[in-house]
Amino acid sequence: MVTLSLLSLCLLPLLAVRGEVAPNFDNCKDSFFKKTPVSGLNIALPTPIEPDTQGLENPEKCLSAYSAASPAYICQRNGNHYYFATLYDRGRRIPLYSAYEMDIKGVPGREGSIVYYEPQLVHPDLTIQQMDKKGSLSEIKKYNQNNGCSERSPQYRQNYKLGWSQALDDNFGSYDRGHLNPAGHHKEDASKVTMTHTNVAPQDRRMNNGPWNRYETRLKDVLSAGCSKMYVVTGVVPSSMWVDQNQRVNVPSHYWNAYCCTDNNDKPLKSGGALGPNTAQGVVTEYTSVTVLETELRGLLNVDNNFNIFNGC
Repeated sequence: MVTLSLLSLCLLPLLAVRGEVAPNFDNCKDSFFKKTPVSGLNIALPTPIEPDTQGLENPEKCLSAYSAASPAYICQRNGNHYYFATLYDRGRRIPLYSAYEMDIKGVPGREGSIVYYEPQLVHPDLTIQQMDKKGSLSEIKKYNQNNGCSERSPQYRQNYKLGWSQALDDNFGSYDRGHLNPAGHHKEDASKVTMTHTNVAPQDRRMNNGPWNRYETRLKDVLSAGCSKMYVVTGVVPSSMWVDQNQRVNVPSHYWNAYCCTDNNDKPLKSGGALGPNTAQGVVTEYTSVTVLETELRGLLNVDNNFNIFNGC
């Protein structure tokens, strides 16, 4: 029994959903066309700074996301396989984009619910395993105990630290938690990996369940026809709106999508994308060229010509 228990504990990290927070996307470059991440998207807000640190002991060790760089580069994985990449805006507590290779031939499946959080956004030396809220809070509790972070200080309490580093389930108000990398573009384990709060942003419910959902389905069932591979990047346009007056979680003004269709040799066959206002009455506009979409996005995102979604597609 002891041997079996120890074996189970050893296997657990290999079987669990993981997300690695790193300085770059080197470990998950396969999520991008030609292994080249989106360039020129330097719009992330700085990591929030705790305003009240008077009397706190060891704040550089105990404060959530202390001096952490924004954006955060997250390689989303399950077991030993990397499935997609997410650029996470710590200041707005939303992903700016998720990049992935669509499973064109697989039967799509939605495995589980959006329950996972990223402990490494709280402290970089926490587990790379994504966890549900209970597990994340347990990790933070152990960290506090091991590092002398007394929870008598409100800023060191588990729920506070988790919510300081990322959006929580109850931070979305009346908005849906809109996937950037949708579960329906994958099957089985890959679908499960998408169920993380680092892959969702506040999305109008009608837009999410209506025009945007129909576009995601069309992308999988129609636009991928004739492609051997389909590289996809889905992102958001941040706005001046927030879910509530505390300005914890930003509400995007638009959702956008870009795809690059290639043959067996990764030679581009076609590209395109879509853009939709994040409103109940929003209409999704489709583009038959990523270049045209990029031109539109440069104005919305207020970025220059260095912004490129794909390199040569």
